[in-house]
Amino acid sequence: MLSRWVWPVVAGSALAVLCTGGPAVAEPLYTRFKVSLGYHYSSGTYGTSDTTEIAYVPLVAKAEVGAWSLQGTIPYLRISGPPGLVEGPNGPVQTTSGEADGLGDVLLRGAYLVQPPRLWPQLPWLPFVDLVGLIKFPTASRSAGLGTGEFDFGLESELFWSAGKFTPFGTVGYRFLGSPPGSNLHDVFLGTVGGLYAIIESVHAGLFLDYRQAASATSGERLELVPFGSWQLDRHWSADVYASAGLATGSPDAGTGLQLAYTW
Repeated sequence: MLSRWVWPVVAGSALAVLCTGGPAVAEPLYTRFKVSLGYHYSSGTYGTSDTTEIAYVPLVAKAEVGAWSLQGTIPYLRISGPPGLVEGPNGPVQTTSGEADGLGDVLLRGAYLVQPPRLWPQLPWLPFVDLVGLIKFPTASRSAGLGTGEFDFGLESELFWSAGKFTPFGTVGYRFLGSPPGSNLHDVFLGTVGGLYAIIESVHAGLFLDYRQAASATSGERLELVPFGSWQLDRHWSADVYASAGLATGSPDAGTGLQLAYTW
């Protein structure tokens, strides 16, 4: 995660834990702050004869104190294509014909990291678990075709395991979607499964499969295969890249993106 446009938040959580030496990440006095800027692009027909292109530029700030974390996202969004309901970066978007750009929907994410017990080295099958709550604020313009103009809420459980250089992870969640006037959006189930591999200490690569139920009778399910990589440039700076391939009509045909982050 977040939108599933970037490699999921759970992969980032896994990296954060592994790069700080495992379970000690959630000691009571532990604090960390992170700011990142990304660029994400996708293009697809969504089961129609016309192409919809979406560019998404999120500014993300995250604070961690002990096992708790709070993350906020302020995005710029540009959409071009025919009118219709498509799955945007932060949920369904009722697009208008032509091109529109401006402020996207602001996101707020709170999480609590549940660690394995102190016997973790002897019980490697016990996962780290992030318990997550999400709020999407309707800051994107519905009239311009950048959002629904409604609040969305979400609950997720994110799990990951440390198995040497390999870190498998998964996410299960549910989104409660607000319906704009004239629409009837369904609440949706979502899930992610994948893995992360440490090529060297500062370079990680991975792959995940991401799924989301259709939000309406006119939009398809979303299913994407996403390879990604992360490079820890130094103590503070990191860079992430990814690509995606759509496997269902509710997904863009292809996407790519990058993110640069500073942590202290």
